Amino acid sequence: MTSLDNLSLVVTCARGFESFLADELKHLGIAAPEISSGAVTCKASFIHALKLCLHSAIANKVEVLLAEDHVLNENDVYNLGRKIPLEPWFTPNHSFCIHAHVNDAKFKNSIFLSLKLKDGIVDHMRDVWHQRSSIDTERPDISLSLQVIQRKARVFLELQGDPLNMRGYRRRQIQAPIRETLASSMIAASGWNPQTPFIDPMCGSGTFAIEAALRAIQSAPGIQRHFAFEKLPFFDDFQTQWRDMRSAAKEKSKQARKGISLEIRARDIDTNALEIAQNNAQTAGVDEFIHFEKGDILCLKPASGAIVTNPPYGERITVNDLELPEFYYQLGRHLRTFPNASLTIISTAELLKKNMHMRPEKRIQTFNGPIACEVATYQLGGAR
Repeated sequence: MTSLDNLSLVVTCARGFESFLADELKHLGIAAPEISSGAVTCKASFIHALKLCLHSAIANKVEVLLAEDHVLNENDVYNLGRKIPLEPWFTPNHSFCIHAHVNDAKFKNSIFLSLKLKDGIVDHMRDVWHQRSSIDTERPDISLSLQVIQRKARVFLELQGDPLNMRGYRRRQIQAPIRETLASSMIAASGWNPQTPFIDPMCGSGTFAIEAALRAIQSAPGIQRHFAFEKLPFFDDFQTQWRDMRSAAKEKSKQARKGISLEIRARDIDTNALEIAQNNAQTAGVDEFIHFEKGDILCLKPASGAIVTNPPYGERITVNDLELPEFYYQLGRHLRTFPNASLTIISTAELLKKNMHMRPEKRIQTFNGPIACEVATYQLGGAR
C-alpha cells in the first residue's frame, strides 16, 4: 500500500510563476520543492496536500504521481496501467476516468492511449479483486491524467477536481476573464503590501480586487468549494483533520478581518462589468473592503500604490475608440505621472514593448488561456 506520508506531488501553475508557487509551498510547510516548467514537484504527506488545495492562491492543480515509465508502444501503456498501485486509491465501488495529454510524435491518438491505460488498470483490478470499477466520464469519483512526452509516460491522480482557480465566487463574468490563480500570481509578482493602496482601473468582473482582498484578510482560496479528494475511498479517515483544518482557516480569516483597514479600488468604464464585479465580491465576502467606481482609466487621477490590471489585447482592435497601439501609448503616457506607484500589467509582449515606452523592472512570459502574454512590472512616477 502506498504511504500517505510521502507522496510524490506535482503542483501546476501559470507558466513563469513557478518560483512564487515554490515560495507558497514552503510557507505551507512543504520542504524542498523543485521547480519545473509550469509546475513544482515535491514530496509531501496527504495532509499537506489537503492544506495545499485549501490554501494555495497560485496553484492550478495538485496531482499525485502514481506511476511512470518509458513507453515505446501502446502495449507499454497497458502494462503501465497494470503496475499502478490500487490501494489506497481505488476500490471496485469507486468510478474513475482518464484524460490523456500527449505530446509525442510516436503516439497520435490520445483517446486510444487512455483506453489502453484503462484496460491495464481494470485487468489489474480483476486479478486482485475479481471485479472492476466502472468508468464515469461525467462525475467520476477518481480522475486520472495520463501524460506522454518524448516516450515518458506518467499517470497522475488529481486531488483538486475542478481546477483551483474555480474558487466559487465568480458566479458571473465578462467575456475572456482572467483566471483567479493567474490574477493572484500577478499580485504576488507585484509585491503589493496590504498596507498600501491597490487599484485595478480596468476591473472587468473584479478578479484582481477580490483576490487582493482575500489575500489581505488571509482567507483560504478554497474555503468555499469542494475537492475531488473528498471522494477518495479512505477519506473518511481524514474527515476530522479536514474539518479542523477548515475551521482553523475560517477562524484565522475572521481574526484578520477585525480592524483591518484596506484601500482597494475596482474601476471600469462599463456599468455592467461593475455590477458583475460587485456581485462577485459579495459572493466572496469581501465587498466591504472594495470601493467600486465607474470611469475611464485614462481619466484616473494620479495616485500612489499598486496598480494591477488586465487591459484588452488579443482579438480586440479598439479600446475607447482608440486603436490598441494608440491606447497603450496613451496608457503608458498617463500612468508614468503616478507618484510612488507601481504597475503590474498583462498583455502581449509586442503591445507592451512597442507602445508603453517604459522600462519594466520585471518581465514574466506566460499564457492567459491560449494567448502568449507577458506580465511586466514597472515603477512609475517619471515625467510625462
